[in-house]
Amino acid sequence: MKSNSEEYEVTAIWRDYQRGVMYNRSKGLYTNTEKNYNFYHGKQWENANLGGIQPMIYNIIKPIVKYKLGVIYQNHYEIVFNPNTYSTIDEGRQLTNLCKVLNKHIARTWELQQADKRIRESSKDACINDEGIVHTFYDEPTNQTKIEVIDKNNVCYGNENNSNIQEQPYIIITYRIPVSEAQELAEANGVSEEEIKLILPDGETLEQAGYNSITDEVNPMCLILLKYYKKNGTVHYSKGTKYVTLEKDIDTKMKLYPVAHYNWEEQKGSARGIGAVNGIIPNQIEINKIEARRCLAVKMGAFPKLVYNADLIENASSLEKVGTSIKVTGGATVDDVKKAVGYIYPASMSGDANNLAEQMKNDTRELEGAGDVATGNVDPTQASGKAILAVQQANQQPLSEQVDNFKTFVEDIARIWYEIWKAYYVDGLDILVEEKDAEGNIVEEPAKITYQQIVSLEPNIKVDITPRSPYDRYAEEQSLENLYVRDKITFDEFIDALPDTSAMPKNKLEVISQRRKEFEQKVAEIEMEANRLTSAMNMVMDEEGRNGNNEMSPMQTSGNVSEGNQGQPDYIQMSQVQ
Repeated sequence: MKSNSEEYEVTAIWRDYQRGVMYNRSKGLYTNTEKNYNFYHGKQWENANLGGIQPMIYNIIKPIVKYKLGVIYQNHYEIVFNPNTYSTIDEGRQLTNLCKVLNKHIARTWELQQADKRIRESSKDACINDEGIVHTFYDEPTNQTKIEVIDKNNVCYGNENNSNIQEQPYIIITYRIPVSEAQELAEANGVSEEEIKLILPDGETLEQAGYNSITDEVNPMCLILLKYYKKNGTVHYSKGTKYVTLEKDIDTKMKLYPVAHYNWEEQKGSARGIGAVNGIIPNQIEINKIEARRCLAVKMGAFPKLVYNADLIENASSLEKVGTSIKVTGGATVDDVKKAVGYIYPASMSGDANNLAEQMKNDTRELEGAGDVATGNVDPTQASGKAILAVQQANQQPLSEQVDNFKTFVEDIARIWYEIWKAYYVDGLDILVEEKDAEGNIVEEPAKITYQQIVSLEPNIKVDITPRSPYDRYAEEQSLENLYVRDKITFDEFIDALPDTSAMPKNKLEVISQRRKEFEQKVAEIEMEANRLTSAMNMVMDEEGRNGNNEMSPMQTSGNVSEGNQGQPDYIQMSQVQ
């Protein structure tokens, strides 16, 4: 720090940040950000000199963006770990089981941290403003891995010409926080009181996204800079304000930057990519102008205008009132009044303006791959789910690059999470595993994956994608229903094959199936009991029969038979006589 008579010396992080800001300004990054979001949200006449023209807005940008994002979101993404290498079959089996446990753990953490919401927000940034960025970090107080969305304006790269995040010489992330919070952070990190006094409010808001809305800050705010850089094979970071270094050269033990970004479409020589909005803004402007001109022309010439001779009409204002009398001057007659009052009837307006506007709207949507067919604007009752799905998938092919980029984006985040596990969970990773209790119910029990297991895993990480659009589900359910109707699968197999998000009520079908099983089990138990009783009665009767045969054997062997009844005992003869 210099003497009090001189200006305070800025930190090294601030100098790097200023170089990034100057480069971004030269590329129009900050102004383009405002323009892209303004046009998406319908603020499309900003700074326009309208005169007497009423601004008209026919926003075609928002539905195009929403459709393209819908194509990205219609799939279900699931992170899957797989073992990379192993020496023996047993080792491979153990690593595979470990990956299964990690798959459940990251799915649970993913949901807990609302990662899907963060990633959707980031992909929306990419579509509107070229690039979406997320920052993943370890939060020591909660011992959790967290994820946050970073605005494109709040990131400076060491190499703005390389889109590969992991090849950057450094990455600077900026935050605006209250001065009091920054001072507390400095105090917690052991910064001297003299330097803490140099943490001052600033007006560095022009580089922030939405700077028109944050120029009036309620509390005194200042800019905090977080710089990541690689050193000796691992990622280090430093943190500071304009004049004060809060943390210096902290080793994260990670090999990957904890930053991932999603470029909507790659652009040669740019780390930022290019989005879907900027290129169609000129079309949007012209459509709005045409509609505004049409509206002005209608107001000026589409309605008849009253014309009168003021020298003959004394109360001219009564001409526009219903049921009032008209006074004339100079002895004018009624015929004179008819000549003095008349209307200018509107001329017919050409439909070329309307046709041009409609054609521009339709052509822009079609060229952006967001026409009626692509967006599913068809009657599902007139076509099967598979037919609609086939047409939609064919029209969605232009977005295959964005789908692949999104998949890579999610994979990058998963790899960063694994790096965080290796770097910060040296005491092991607390997880939940499914086990059966004494009654056979599945319960979750706490367990721990050791640090050695985490380090030795080095998994391959991939993202599985499952179609989840309405027509995907419709086609899937149709296929399963056909198999069931044709007796290729049983009712229980049909229920098991239904996805949890199916339109058909899977839970209710499971209840019906369970009731059937319980009823069939009761019937089986009754039949078993009846069979048991029948068997017992037969055994008793057989036993009695054997006992009776044993008593009759002397009579049968005594030869006491009549000549007319050969071989029959006497008691049978007597009964016959009676």
